Amino acid sequence: LILVNSRHPPTHMTQHHLNLCCSYGIPVIVVFTKIDGCPDHALATSKKELAKLLKSPDIGRRPFAVKNEADVDTCVGKLQILAPMLDISCVTGEGLPLLRKLLFGLPKRRRHEKKVNRPFELLIDDVFNNVPGVGSVVSGFVNAGELTVGTTQVYVGPTDDGTFLRTVAKSAHISRINTTRVAAGQSATLAFSLNKEMRKKLRRGMVVVKENPTSTRQFDAEICVLKGEGTTIRESYQAYVHILNVRQTAFARNIEIVNNNALGLPPSHGAKQDSEGIVLRPGSRAKVRFEFAKRPEYLRPGMRMLFRDGRVRGVGIVTGIPTEASATP
Repeated sequence: LILVNSRHPPTHMTQHHLNLCCSYGIPVIVVFTKIDGCPDHALATSKKELAKLLKSPDIGRRPFAVKNEADVDTCVGKLQILAPMLDISCVTGEGLPLLRKLLFGLPKRRRHEKKVNRPFELLIDDVFNNVPGVGSVVSGFVNAGELTVGTTQVYVGPTDDGTFLRTVAKSAHISRINTTRVAAGQSATLAFSLNKEMRKKLRRGMVVVKENPTSTRQFDAEICVLKGEGTTIRESYQAYVHILNVRQTAFARNIEIVNNNALGLPPSHGAKQDSEGIVLRPGSRAKVRFEFAKRPEYLRPGMRMLFRDGRVRGVGIVTGIPTEASATP
């Protein structure tokens, strides 16, 4: 849902959000706000500029003005090619019923019930230490699997040295209601039985798993550079990486240009090789081996990633975790 001020043309941030949605295959709904006090010529200018952005080759969406309920029914099943545009006003309430109908009519993008049979995996978003009468509590999203509290042994980590803490989940809450079972697709909080030294090691970005805990400092990913002004990406390039709940600085240790990529995008362009190695520019697609700067993290192939450095933006997908022998520089 991209909000645009109807009184002003779209900003560079609007373009950035559209590029990210297009790269990840996320449907886009554009909402023009504050139309109650907006002159007609200003609204027409904003719509014209946004339509130009949507039709650009980088985004490739067709703007579709939603005026009535029939238009809502038309665009619900065609969000991969259409970009619905609605005019709303929170002062007068104009357009809000149409927006509500469109949001309630959207199909599910992810069906977490299909991931219940996978190994348990909870992504930690927040940590609460020393809760009175409880102890250490973590909150996060159950990405896969299911867990019954009280009896099942779990692993929490990785810590700064790459190890995992072995413990038992004493209790669980969902929406402040006590429960004995958490499953994929739920946001839950878990209370652990940890001593004082182990509590200090908890942090955001960890995971809770039941089996096969592994951590790594290096990973391979196929990336696409979306945006950059005067910046060249080569070996030893440093950027801030987001992979689900993992957020950390990483270095590019090795770069290979690939035209057959996991993202399913057209062949790479803008990349070249000079005397100092391969150079990536906006539009380039390559396979890169990254190395975390501070600590190991829990990763697995198939995770989507986003990296940024100033105004440089890029997306990618984790394709593999190197073994210890191949990861050594």
